[in-house]
Amino acid sequence: MAYEGGIGSTFKKLWSPELTTRAGALSAAQTASTALNIVATLSALRLWFTFGTDPLVRLIGASNPVVLTAIAQILLMFFAAALFRQGRGIIPGILATLLYFVGAILWSTPTSWIVGAVLLGAMVGGIRGAIALKRGKGFSDDVYETFA
Repeated sequence: MAYEGGIGSTFKKLWSPELTTRAGALSAAQTASTALNIVATLSALRLWFTFGTDPLVRLIGASNPVVLTAIAQILLMFFAAALFRQGRGIIPGILATLLYFVGAILWSTPTSWIVGAVLLGAMVGGIRGAIALKRGKGFSDDVYETFA
């Protein structure tokens, strides 16, 4: 048997997880939950370090659209992560992933694109896992009782 490890194999497992079992689909969704939690937490910290506590509170009070949009995106990511943890949340997960992708393209550096690609792969795999769980049939670990 040839060696099948390496970074390419890890990225492939994140992007295209094992969806033939319920456990594999749930694991993919929970991996996406972890990725979304990481991105949302780092985004919240970046927002806080950029403005500081008092100016950030003043900007929120003044209804600054940039700050409110960033906070809404962070809250959406936390909401999608909580739903992915349960194996649900397809629509919020897709929205959070698309917003993350657009933000990564527009405002990131080439170094963060590498890390962002891995996180994006985990998010897409999680969306696929949540879709498989919603479908709910055709898993190889389903046991059918013929004569129950």
